[in-house]
Amino acid sequence: MVLQVQSSTYEAKTQEIAKQLLAVTQENRSFFASLRDQMRWDDKLLAWAMSNPGLRVQLFRFIDTLPALQSKSEIAAHLQEYLGEESVELPPALKGMLNFANPDSIPGQVAATTVGTAVETLAHKYIAGENIKQVIKTVERLRKEKMAFTIDLLGEAVITEAEAQSYLERYLELMQQLVEASKNWAAVPTIDEADGEKLPKVQVSVKLTAFYSQFDPLDAKGSEEKVSDRIRTLLRRAKELGAAVHFDMEQYAYKDITLSILKKLLLEEEFRQRTDIGITIQAYLRDSEQDAKDIISWLKQRSYPLTIRLVKGAYWDQETIKAAQKHWPQPVYNDKAATDANFEAITQLLLENHQYVYSAIGSHNVRSHARAIAIAESLNVPRRRFELQVLYGMGDKVAKALVDKGYRVRVYCPYGELLPGMAYLIRRLLENTANSSFLRQNLENRPVEELLAPPILKQSPPLPLPPLSPSLPRRDGY
Repeated sequence: MVLQVQSSTYEAKTQEIAKQLLAVTQENRSFFASLRDQMRWDDKLLAWAMSNPGLRVQLFRFIDTLPALQSKSEIAAHLQEYLGEESVELPPALKGMLNFANPDSIPGQVAATTVGTAVETLAHKYIAGENIKQVIKTVERLRKEKMAFTIDLLGEAVITEAEAQSYLERYLELMQQLVEASKNWAAVPTIDEADGEKLPKVQVSVKLTAFYSQFDPLDAKGSEEKVSDRIRTLLRRAKELGAAVHFDMEQYAYKDITLSILKKLLLEEEFRQRTDIGITIQAYLRDSEQDAKDIISWLKQRSYPLTIRLVKGAYWDQETIKAAQKHWPQPVYNDKAATDANFEAITQLLLENHQYVYSAIGSHNVRSHARAIAIAESLNVPRRRFELQVLYGMGDKVAKALVDKGYRVRVYCPYGELLPGMAYLIRRLLENTANSSFLRQNLENRPVEELLAPPILKQSPPLPLPPLSPSLPRRDGY
């Protein structure tokens, strides 16, 4: 049975704007041809991975393991073990490269060096820099392209208090150096001001779990006490520097405690009037629309707006596997179209309440951005009250088209050492190779009408568990 999402008064305008955006990207060169021009070996690797599920799983397992390997011999041995299986289809050249007799042999060392370099090159595509100097160079390039930024310090798990304190101190240093560098940046009116209000040039994105090593919903009170002290320090320093802070959302288990802590803290007298702070909502969660409604109600009581960044979510595989293992209700939608429909519903909810909330719409889907613009223009939402976001290394052409149309676009830029950032890299690879990815569908020459069609909900039984290990959890971030 197929259900069509209820037509909206915004649909005609959505289609019009989406087609305009695609047309703009095609003015100088074909949008799809431009994307294809960027398809080097790394993109071909992604194409192989998508066409061969066995290769995809083994490749991501290898990349996940790579940071722990200490020598070229270990890399060669794992490379051969993971990718040398008969079930894994590889191009002949790559298959031949793995046909070495011994990991310590010259061919084995060459294979390890080649693949190690290749993975590092791939990581650079999605990671904005390995140190602050590099990330400053990246954001200065983005500003020349009239794009704002938010910086995320890579790091997947904090397991000691020393690491949590170090995480805070690294963010304080990051904000300090970015603000210092910003003093030499020429003003870019489309991103540095809106409706007569100056906007912070520097924004950082942080994860609540990284501020306390024992962050646990089962110890909500203890977690709140420990993590709140470090957040206060961060927010006070950000105010002194004139930087903005956005709080990311992580796994479903942390959602309620994260929202609870932030709501309490941002009602404290010294933070209540701050409007340069943001919270994230993940549209793939079944209760995300209710969460958005609750936050809007809370903001009405607070009397000062905050930003809600709306994304689709990056932990789909992990949430699905965990729910099945624990026999819990699945917190995420099974159907990608259901997530897309919910994303559009929440977009509308946020923009219709623009007097209470600033909206940041994060997506690589032209239709999602067009939908937000259609609603914002129909409601005459002030430019200060909404912006569009993309991930660094993804959706570059879409972002440029949005900038050229005069919209404020912010690029989410992760930075940090490449090896610890491998989990982030896998997240992006999974998103890039997901069959439902808008970017991937573009590369497959899907008709424009199909790409821009409203989400269609299919009533279907729960999905079987994906063939991924729990350590390879991510899909569909923005």
